Order: sequence, then structure tokens, then C-alpha cells
Amino acid sequence: MQYTQLFRKLREEKGLTLDALARLSRCHRNTIVNLESGRRVRLKTLIQLMQRMGFSNDSPEMGSVMMLYFESITNIPFSQSKTQAAARRAIGTYRSGARQAAQQLQLVIQQSGLSQEQIELLLFAARHRNMLTILGLIRDTEHDLRSEAAAPDLKVAED
Repeated sequence: MQYTQLFRKLREEKGLTLDALARLSRCHRNTIVNLESGRRVRLKTLIQLMQRMGFSNDSPEMGSVMMLYFESITNIPFSQSKTQAAARRAIGTYRSGARQAAQQLQLVIQQSGLSQEQIELLLFAARHRNMLTILGLIRDTEHDLRSEAAAPDLKVAED
């Protein structure tokens, strides 16, 4: 089933005509006709129409329409169980990697002997990416200064 067909089915189950939904949604009737005939509509428009029909964002109907909509624009068969299983594996791998990174960060912080204030400063820097850029520039400058100090002095040759 395509999202356009499901949308129409849901509209009809609610007992709404094209004109009634257009009035309820404060949109032109042609918007709904376009949607149901398979012409592209913006995702925002589709969501608003679903909400006006009484479907919440977390309803199974909204989820089904969204899944079918994304299938239509990506050509990825999200509704097939093997695609869902692959997606779950990918998400699990990502979460596992993120969990490992968080554990490693926690271990490094514990081993570093940082004070509570220093940890709070790190958290502030992590939340504000521009601070990380500034810290990177400071690190690079400090590295450059060390390199210059370690370089041997060159003397000018005399005639």
C-alpha cells in the first residue's frame, strides 16, 4: 500500500470528504486531491493534514503513513521485516559504540584526577562547539611555540 492510499482510507474512515478536510485544515481542496493522487506534497503538509484528522504524532496511523511516505521518497522498503531488522542492528551497533565511548570517557576522567570544577568546564566546552574550536586553536598555538623553542638557533653567516 502507498501512503496516498492509506491517507485516503483514513480520511474516509473518519467520514471526511475532500471539502470537509480542506475546510478543517484551512487548505485548498486541490492540496488533498494532489496528495491522494500521488503528487508530491511537503512532509509538513502531510503531517498537518493527519493531525487535523485527529491523529497524534505518536499514533500508529501517523507512523504507518510516515513510513510509507519515506518509502516512497527513498525507495527503501521500511515496511519489510528484513529492512527493519537491518535498521535495528545498525542502531544497536551505533548505541553500542556510543556506550563504549561514554565508558571510555568516564574512565579517562576518573583517571585524570580532575576537580569537579574542571569537569564542569569540560562539560561547558562540550556543549558549546565554538569553545572546542577555541581550545583547538590554543592547543595548536602551544604546539607551534614548543616546536619553535625546540628548533636550533641558526646563525647568520659572516663574510
